[in-house]
Amino acid sequence: MKILLLIALFISFTGPAQCKDLPSLIFSGPPIAETVPLIAMSQQERAWEQAFEVKFIPWHSPDMLRAMIVGRQIDAAIITTAAASTLLNRGIHGRIALLYESPVWIVSVRSGPDTLESLEGTLLFPFGPGEMPELFFKATTGNKANNLSIRHTSGALEAVNLLLAGKGDHAMLSEPTVSVAMSRSIAKHAKGAPLLVRRVSMCKAWSRAFPGHSLAATSMTFFGEKSDSSELIQNFRKAHKQACKWVRENPSKALALTQQKFPALAAQLNSGAVKEINIHTLSGKKAQDNALFFLARINDISPAAIGGTMPKSDLFEVGQ
Repeated sequence: MKILLLIALFISFTGPAQCKDLPSLIFSGPPIAETVPLIAMSQQERAWEQAFEVKFIPWHSPDMLRAMIVGRQIDAAIITTAAASTLLNRGIHGRIALLYESPVWIVSVRSGPDTLESLEGTLLFPFGPGEMPELFFKATTGNKANNLSIRHTSGALEAVNLLLAGKGDHAMLSEPTVSVAMSRSIAKHAKGAPLLVRRVSMCKAWSRAFPGHSLAATSMTFFGEKSDSSELIQNFRKAHKQACKWVRENPSKALALTQQKFPALAAQLNSGAVKEINIHTLSGKKAQDNALFFLARINDISPAAIGGTMPKSDLFEVGQ
C-alpha cells in the first residue's frame, strides 16, 4: 500500500512538470468558422494528444492583425494568402502551414442567377478599399466593368445590418455571418426587412472563372522562429485535424468554449443559424499551386496587395 501511495504522489508531482515542457503557441483568428478549431486547441482538457500548448487571441480588423504580427504578439494566425505573401515581401519571416477553402457568399436582397455578372445595385464589402474582399471580387470577375456601385463597411456585421435596412443590395460574407444574415432577415421580415438569399457561391464563381482551380484564399500562417520548425508545424496539422473533428462532433461544447475565448464569434454561432461547423482544408502540391494561382490573379490587379512580388514555394511549409 505504501508503494502505491508513493507512486501516486510521484505521478501527481511529475505530471504538471511535463506539461510545462511543451512549447507554447499564441494563435489568432477572425470571427469566422475556421477560427473555432484554434479555440478548441487552447482548452486545457483535450480529447486528443497535442505536442504544444495554445493561447488564443481574436483579431477584429486587418489593422489589429497587422499590429499584432509586427509587434510579435502572436505566433500564428488565420490570414489571407495575399497577406502572408505581403508579410514575406516586407521582411517578416513566415510560412503557410494550412490552406482553407472557405465558404464565401454574395448574399442578396433578392433572388436571381447565381452569377457575378447578373448582380446590379450596391455591393457591400467588409473593410475598406484595397482590402481582400474587394480585390478577391475583382480578381474573380477579371476586373471587368459591371452594373454595381461599391460601398465599404467597417466589418461583416455592419454589412448585414445595412442590407436589412435597405441600404444595399448585396454583400460578400463568410460563415458564420452568412447564416446569421439569413436568420436575422427571417426574424425581421415582418417589420419590413428583406428576405436575404445566398445568391452566388464565390468558390463556385472562382472555379467557373478559372476551371481546374480551387479557391485557396485563406491560410493558417506561422511567423518568426516558430515558422522554421517543420516538426512543430506538422504537429500542429495533426492536432488541427483532431480539433476539427472534435468541433464537428461536439458543437455545444465548442460553442461554450468559444463564448469564453471569442464572445463576438460565439454570438453569431449561438444564433441557431449555424447547424454544423465543418472546416474544409486543402493540402498537398495541388493546394500550393492553387494558392500561387490565386496570388497571381490578385497580383494582376494590385501588386501591392501581395507585397509587390510573387512569392515562391518557400512561402509554404514543405508538404503543404
